[in-house]
Amino acid sequence: MPTTKTTLAEQIAQPLNPKRLAQLAALAALPDAQIDYSDQEEITPTKIAEGLYQVVRRGGARRGAGRKPTGNLTKQVRLSPATIRKLSRFQKRKGLATFSEAVTAAAELV
Repeated sequence: MPTTKTTLAEQIAQPLNPKRLAQLAALAALPDAQIDYSDQEEITPTKIAEGLYQVVRRGGARRGAGRKPTGNLTKQVRLSPATIRKLSRFQKRKGLATFSEAVTAAAELV
C-alpha cells in the first residue's frame, strides 16, 4: 500500500466509498510492527509539562468540570410541615434563591 501524508481534516473530508473502506480495513489488519511511525513526533514528559500534549486517561471528569466546592456540608434533617412553610415564606420575603440559604439565614438570626 502506498504511503501518503494528509492532514486529519483532509481525511475526515473524504467520503467513505467502498474503495476507502477497503483501505481502512487493510490498515486495521496490519500488525503494529508493519506500521511506519517515523513521521510521528516523539512525545516527551517535557512536552507534556509544557502543555503541548495532554495525557488522556479512561473516564473521569474533565479539568474544571462539575460543581465548584461551596464549603457547605450535607446534613439531612426532618422538619414539620409548619416549619417548612415558615422557612419557605422567610425565603420568599428575603428573596433568597434556595431553601438552604433560607435555613442558613434563619440560623444566623438565632
